[in-house]
Amino acid sequence: MPKRKIIPLLEKLCLENVVTNMKRLWVRVYLMKLLDPTSRHHDTITGPFSMLAGSLLQDLLEIMRERRLLTPSILHILLLPQLKSLNLNYCSYYVDNTLVQTITVRCKNLSSLTLCHCDQLPADALVELVKALPCLTKLHLSSTQCNTQVLSTIRSFCPEINELDIISCKKLSAESLLHLVYNPVAGSYGCQSLQRLRADGLMPTTDVQSLLSALVFLLLALPKLTYLYHKFVPQAVCLIYDQEFHSARMPAGFPSLDEAARYRTSTHPNEGSGRFTFALREINFIPLSLLPKIGAVCPHLLEISLILRESWDLDQHVLPWHGLTHLGLGTDQRMDLKELLPVTANIGTQLKCLKLDGFIFKDELTFHTFLSHCPNLLKFLFLFPSPRRNGQQSRPQNEGRARNLCLPPLQFPELVNFCLVYHEFGTPLPSLYKVVLENILESVFKNSPCLEVLHLFCLPFSLDEAFQKALKPPSTALQCLQELELARAQISIRTIDLLIFSENQLRLLSLEKCFHISRVDYNELLRRVRKENLEVIIMRE
Repeated sequence: MPKRKIIPLLEKLCLENVVTNMKRLWVRVYLMKLLDPTSRHHDTITGPFSMLAGSLLQDLLEIMRERRLLTPSILHILLLPQLKSLNLNYCSYYVDNTLVQTITVRCKNLSSLTLCHCDQLPADALVELVKALPCLTKLHLSSTQCNTQVLSTIRSFCPEINELDIISCKKLSAESLLHLVYNPVAGSYGCQSLQRLRADGLMPTTDVQSLLSALVFLLLALPKLTYLYHKFVPQAVCLIYDQEFHSARMPAGFPSLDEAARYRTSTHPNEGSGRFTFALREINFIPLSLLPKIGAVCPHLLEISLILRESWDLDQHVLPWHGLTHLGLGTDQRMDLKELLPVTANIGTQLKCLKLDGFIFKDELTFHTFLSHCPNLLKFLFLFPSPRRNGQQSRPQNEGRARNLCLPPLQFPELVNFCLVYHEFGTPLPSLYKVVLENILESVFKNSPCLEVLHLFCLPFSLDEAFQKALKPPSTALQCLQELELARAQISIRTIDLLIFSENQLRLLSLEKCFHISRVDYNELLRRVRKENLEVIIMRE
């Protein structure tokens, strides 16, 4: 059964006590210092926690952030020089010029700062903040007023920056990206340590070509870049493969793409042959037609995702990436999963993460065969529609096959996260499909000793038998399970009881719209969990 609540460590008890008494006691102590007539420099008043170790201070801040208890007064107390990491994501409405001034004065040792959604903070304040934090290596500014001047300041004052998030910053343009990596006044490149850049949501102000040119410039100018998140990255990589640089118009003061390419060649002599290769590890939203060029320019990719809309031979394209471990495939054309079998037969054993969306399997056994090719998965997600159009029923001969079907068990020794989602709730599955899926689920339950997260959504058949077979004593199934989410599941309270009171690590159980469990049974379940003092959260809505 889930862990019983235990007496927390003394350190955690102390932090919890501080959290409980923060407003009533500690804020009052701080305000008394502020009102002291002998205090002249209020920004230097640190309150009662100045001697607290940086790690404990960060734990205290995180507890209060997660509980959404942070206030301007509390933040002023806890913003201290020993802080190395600060996340203000859940209290963006408190982040103003005054608070930023306090950070610039007291927190000069910050290496990681998250200001996502702090959209009330003007760009000028962001500029001054960045200038005061030369040790930054991670900076998250998504959905803020970050503009070109802020990016220029990051380039000039944060030489060690390696991770930057500027998603959905409406004041940024394609030209802004150029200022991040090149100083047009000094004629020098910057941000040479940048490894991760998230620029999703940054759209061209004039035409797509200007944004593509900026992305090409980034790729050429940043030698350590391994992750660049934007939907036009595949097209930018292909422009580099084709070396179509001459038509790109760059703003005044910036090198042409040809000059950027020569700079790249001068810093990477092994690329002197005229072919560029990049260290990118992940590219998403790849059109299938661009895969050969992307494979040539980005030989080190570990993660790719594609949308498939036409006939294809994916196998020949993914094989060049011998290190590929994460694969995402989606289709809106009801493509048959059977077409992926040559791919998984070749690279299935190296895949660690596999996400599929929209594929059907006309042959009932295809899904089982497909999974048998991928025994080393850590994470699997499959969103699938009904294999039959218009709710067609299975053929009579398949009813007999379903009764006698016996599939070999699947083994997933490393699987941690498994998610199965049926797209068409209310549309029944033919009998043989139900039996195959039940067999697969039973294998996942029994033969995934590391499974921690299990999500089963809208499956149109009873889950009772698969769970009860897997948990039949002396079972060792699901002993590492921590999170179980069931949405619109056909499952009985008997099975839920079996899950709750079996050996596992369950911390979260969601029973959203599980209408086979009555309100009376649900309330009785909660009562028993409280009585047993189990450390598990159970939700129904």
